[in-house]
Amino acid sequence: MILVSGNGILANELLKLSTDDLPITILPKKEMDITDEYVVSDVIKSFMMKPDYPKYFVHTAALTKPMRVNDKNPIMSLTTNIVGTANVARICYKYGIKFIYISTDFVYDSEKVYRGKWTPDVYEESKVKPSNNYGWSKLGGECVSKLIPNSLILRCSLCDIPFRHKIAFNDVYRNSITHEEVAGIILKIKDEVGIINVGGEHQSVYEFVSQYQKVDTTSGAKIAPSLQLNIEKLKELLNE
Repeated sequence: MILVSGNGILANELLKLSTDDLPITILPKKEMDITDEYVVSDVIKSFMMKPDYPKYFVHTAALTKPMRVNDKNPIMSLTTNIVGTANVARICYKYGIKFIYISTDFVYDSEKVYRGKWTPDVYEESKVKPSNNYGWSKLGGECVSKLIPNSLILRCSLCDIPFRHKIAFNDVYRNSITHEEVAGIILKIKDEVGIINVGGEHQSVYEFVSQYQKVDTTSGAKIAPSLQLNIEKLKELLNE
């Protein structure tokens, strides 16, 4: 069994992949508030008493949208993305459940980014220097996760599809990937350990979104960072 925290897009894409051989259960906030360590303990303990007890926990629950909420309410950001992660990770460690943490490419240093020329790939070992509170809070969650033996941290360049905006930037480049694709990848590499960059082809946000829906385009380089993930480790694991 795989337990998944949250009820967002990724959690529900994982739920779609549930099978009799590998059942997946999602835990929305109303069933397990990750900021309450006692609730987290009780909920996970109840699953450990079942014959088909969970062997994996995918932690998708986080304060993410809109991203600026993390800047406006740093205490909520800390409580959810760092303390909440610690609450879940601690109980997973107690019961020997594999902990898989969904992080973001926003943890990387995005100051030296695309400004008329390409910058070197960002590897898993590259410098981390978040540009906003969301990135810092997710990096805090990574620190918690690294304390758990055999944990897996996935630094994803997720992009919502359907796209939530009417305009997509034509000069902001990232390794955008859909939640559906990431869900499939998680199941394929769930036994790996360490940090892995997860993304797709390096292209502008506009190019990526246009594959799925029609949107207008504009420049966004002055307000949004570009980043070029190196995803060779992921490709090797997927035999691509």
